[in-house]
Amino acid sequence: MFFAKEVTEEEARQLGVDTWEPWVGETDKGIWHLEEQEVFYVTDGEVFITVDEKKHRLTKGWVASLAKDLVCEWDCPVLVKKNFILNQEIDLK
Repeated sequence: MFFAKEVTEEEARQLGVDTWEPWVGETDKGIWHLEEQEVFYVTDGEVFITVDEKKHRLTKGWVASLAKDLVCEWDCPVLVKKNFILNQEIDLK
């Protein structure tokens, strides 16, 4: 399962994204197999994630939830920064 949503600064604060682990990714493209469930928040840059042949564009202010064992394409045309947390469900509705 994959879910993504643009959130407000207040919603991001309520999720606690500033307490999540930071990660910086170089420009890259490839297949990503998630060994653990992951939720991440884009703090800078841009990433395209393709799931079931549907491409999703995520930029600063977007949060995404990716299920354990999901296989997707990850395309970073520019440097991307995110904060992430593993194995924690969040309410994105």
